[in-house]
Amino acid sequence: MTTRPLILKHLSQPRPWTAAAVMLAAALACAALTVADGRFGERSWALVAGVVFGIALQRGELSLVRAWRDLMMLGDGRQLTGFLAALAVAATLTLGGFATFGLSPPANARIGPVDWLLPVAAFVFGVGSVVARGGVMVHLRRLSEGSLVAAPALAATFLGFVLGLMSWPWSWDVAIGHAPRPWLPGELGIGLWTTLALELAVVALCIGLLWRYRPDIGPDRRSLAVRILVEPWPAVWAGALLGALVAASYAAAEPLGLIAECATVARALATLLGLTPVHLPGLDAGVGGLVIPLIQRIEASEHVVIIFGFLFGAFACAVASGRFSLTGFSGREAVEMVVGGVMLGWGAMTALGAVTGEAIAGVAVGALSGWVFLAFASLGVVAALKLDPRQAVTAPPPVPSDELPEDRKDPLGG
Repeated sequence: MTTRPLILKHLSQPRPWTAAAVMLAAALACAALTVADGRFGERSWALVAGVVFGIALQRGELSLVRAWRDLMMLGDGRQLTGFLAALAVAATLTLGGFATFGLSPPANARIGPVDWLLPVAAFVFGVGSVVARGGVMVHLRRLSEGSLVAAPALAATFLGFVLGLMSWPWSWDVAIGHAPRPWLPGELGIGLWTTLALELAVVALCIGLLWRYRPDIGPDRRSLAVRILVEPWPAVWAGALLGALVAASYAAAEPLGLIAECATVARALATLLGLTPVHLPGLDAGVGGLVIPLIQRIEASEHVVIIFGFLFGAFACAVASGRFSLTGFSGREAVEMVVGGVMLGWGAMTALGAVTGEAIAGVAVGALSGWVFLAFASLGVVAALKLDPRQAVTAPPPVPSDELPEDRKDPLGG
């Protein structure tokens, strides 16, 4: 008979005070970065943004694959509504803020090129999300929850980034380099408020179509502590938090997204190994708001700090809800993670972003590229789910707290 180490038993139960200690450590790390930099700057903001990002993803369990799986197989549209809420809040706060204060989108706004390669890359990303059972952010979240299957998926995703960087000169020459970068207010000749109204109308139409896919749920009589710390948040609230964070990132002049951070590290490793040339057209100066500089060494830059912040936030929430558990994986799952991860990395690198950075942050500023990516990534997810309709493509929903042992029902009791 084998037993788990005491620390794993401890973390598999709701531990809000342990989670509070993790968050305190993140706050102290932010203070240390502020002192080291002489001010609350790029690295400090990256850590805060990463923590909030991790909280939103872990508490809402947001996943584009799960959203479409729930709708297609369970008739539940709540996860998709959560993504629509993220779009609505991000656009309202960002475009609304620009219009109110008479501002223009910053130079690094996620207004990407729209060419024939974008829908291809987005579709491949969507299919890869199903094969790997989640996107890049989903696997970072799972890693923070103790799921070891995220390790081969993330390693393969970095390999996909390297392949995307290796093929970048070709992608730049045949498509990206000379592609238009449509910004809806300028392309349609309309104002910011009109663009916002148009985008919100599209979101409202989608929500209207999903309205009948609402499960009949009775009143929630669980305590507020359980609903906040233990049970997953309603997807719409988690999506709204994510949308607000995207808008705040524009206010801080640092558009949210983890693809740039992952690709920056991948480029450094690929260049060090001689797999990519030192100069990659478009990436050094930035294209579509995505800047992937060639760093000489891996250090605690904002590109790395935001990833650690994400892991801090997601791990704290996993500990608070008692959902941290080390779980292994089978050989077949490892193969699926590798194949799907490579598709994810290549698709995200070639499309210049993923769901948060390319789609949500793009829609937030009125970029056509955000809508195109979201549409074709969703099409890839739906097509792959049709070919592989197993519910195992995403993690099963967590056990409701009323089915948990008695000592898990009150997170403040242990």
